[in-house]
Amino acid sequence: MKKSFLALVFAGTCCAASATDTTKPLSVPSADKKAGITLQLSEGWKTYPSKDGSVTIEMPKSGVNVQVFALSQSSIDEAVKQVADLIKGQVTKFKLTETKEISVAGTPGKQLTGTGEEEDDGDPSNADVYLFTVEGKVYMICAHGEGNGAVKNRPVITTLLASVKKS
Repeated sequence: MKKSFLALVFAGTCCAASATDTTKPLSVPSADKKAGITLQLSEGWKTYPSKDGSVTIEMPKSGVNVQVFALSQSSIDEAVKQVADLIKGQVTKFKLTETKEISVAGTPGKQLTGTGEEEDDGDPSNADVYLFTVEGKVYMICAHGEGNGAVKNRPVITTLLASVKKS
């Protein structure tokens, strides 16, 4: 009887665990700390602050590095003009190859695609930079990696962008 009860408790715990949400929120305050955004991260993703003020999202086995920045620029257009400088702690010698209009949290944004070199070791890198505003505050997500890591993970980044909400 005791074994049956334990098996029932274990089965119930397993079912409850599988029915729970496997995402966790990441809150990022705006540059002036007056507002903020929340993103939903998938299970297993880790975050840590970077020396450049961004939050790094570690996505295991993805081949892509992701940083979220709260910018002090007053507009997306201003940030676009400064993007190579804004990401130089991640990707140096950034050369823009494509710009696309996107929508994040119901507002217009831009996706900038380009090439450069990894800041840490100079290896060739591809990068997708996503610029958007929430409540008038400008944010940037930089996804970069060697080879086609950024390109291969665009669907994951698109899902991350779709999760953006004001805090």
